This record gives sequence, structure tokens and C-alpha cells, in this order.
Amino acid sequence: MDVCLLGPVEVWDGHRRVPLNGAKPTAILAVLVVHLGEVVSVDRLVDLVWEQQPPATARALVASHVSGLRRALATVGAGETIRTRAPGYLAELPPSRVDARRFEEALALGRRLTSEGGAAQAVEVLRDALALWRGPEALEGVGQSFARIEAARLAELRLTAQEERFAAELALGCRAELVAELLAHVAANPLRERPRGQLMTALFRTGRVPDGLRVYEEGRDLFRAELGIDPGPELRALHQALLRADTGVLGAGGPPVPVSPAPVPSAGAGPVPAGPGASRDTASAAQAAPVP
Repeated sequence: MDVCLLGPVEVWDGHRRVPLNGAKPTAILAVLVVHLGEVVSVDRLVDLVWEQQPPATARALVASHVSGLRRALATVGAGETIRTRAPGYLAELPPSRVDARRFEEALALGRRLTSEGGAAQAVEVLRDALALWRGPEALEGVGQSFARIEAARLAELRLTAQEERFAAELALGCRAELVAELLAHVAANPLRERPRGQLMTALFRTGRVPDGLRVYEEGRDLFRAELGIDPGPELRALHQALLRADTGVLGAGGPPVPVSPAPVPSAGAGPVPAGPGASRDTASAAQAAPVP
């Protein structure tokens, strides 16, 4: 039996979906699985599932819904998954049977593999982790605040996993398809600096230096307009590396597009002319950072 949170909250036994019989039982199961192995009190379940307007019978309803869940899970031999432990209940099943837990473990493994030089294996692990998602958001259909908070946490980890996979791909070189994937990712998440730097690196490696510079300029203008800040030091360092066509920072690239040497501006300096397509960056000088 598998409990799935990365999409609609569902229970599956092989190819068979187990009916959970309503929104409230589904929310109770979601609470218990999010807090896997922890006792959640009846009062806490009432607060999380009914929030501001629990009925007078809420405690009795929790007991009734838990009984219904046990009956449903018993049809696939998992009736003991939800256990009674004063002052409430806990879900007891291996973390490997919860898709969100498998996803988080795979993300940690993918990061470790990349850092240890196993980029090819990391790409496969992270692809498999991302394939666990069955929809645009986690805990879909559960509208309570606890679900929205957990969904937001998992959404951030999903973005991180995508960016870790990009990093592993870049460690292996740069295939043309990666540029298209990064373009889509940056368009969907324009205020995230790491993938913007990854896109700049990928564009350099495919011989598209002016496009890489334009990606930086667009990001800088957006950060200033939306956040009132300049890009961070790593992104500024990648920008300077692009201006210098620095393969030591960016890796081996395609045929370089000539870019006139640009002096490194000091903090607070005015615009500095640069080569074709280069930005007039006023950011402070930053030592070139490793490829993200």
C-alpha cells in the first residue's frame, strides 16, 4: 500500500485506488501521514481539519472517520496503519510507502551523488524523484491551512530538485535540450537566481554569449523592479565571467562570440561600457564563482 501526497491525496494498492469516503477522512489521513510516526491528539486533529468552526460533535466525528479509514485500509490488508495512542492517533507505515518521503530521500541522495562526482547517477535519481509528482501541487484537494503549508514546502523542494538535476546535467557537459528546459524553468520562476545562473552557463557552453548576457540583464532589471535589490554576488560573478568568456568558471563553451573586455566596476560606480549585448552593470566586482 502506498499513500500519495504529491498530487491529490490518495491511497493505492498496486493499480487499485482505495476509496477514502469523503473530504474530512482524507484530511485526517493527510494530517497523520504528514506527521508520520507522531501522535496527533484528537484536539489537534479537530483544530487542523475543522479549523475555526468545528461542530460540537467534532471529537466524535474524528473517531467515526478514523474507524471508516481503518475499514477502507483493511480492504488492502492495512487496517492497522492508523493506531490509537493517547491522546489521539498516529499513522504507522514505512516512510518508503509515502511518495513525499521517497521524494525527499531521493533529493538528498541526488545532491550527495553530484557532490561526490556521480553526476550521471544523480541525474537519473532526480528524474525518478520528480516523476513521483502526479499533479501541479501536493495535497491537492485538501484545502486546510496545514495542507497549504505542507504543499508550499514540498513545492519549494520540487523546484530545488529540478535545479539540482540541472546542476548534475551541467556537471556532465551541456546538451542542447537542457537550454530549452532551463529557459522554461526561468520563465516560470523568474526571481530564482540559481536557475538563471545555470541558464547563463548553458548558453555560454552552446556559444550563445549575447543571449546569456541578455538573461542576466533581464534578471537584474526584474530584481530591481520587483524586489528593489541587485542580483547576488554569484550571479554577478557569472555575468563578469561571461564578459570575459572565462572557461575556468563557465566550462568549455561553443565558438565564442567576441565580447570587448569590460573593466570590473567598483561598488557604486556608474555605468561601464561593455561589448555587444553586454549589460551596463553597476554591481560590485565579485570573484568568479563555481558553476552552480
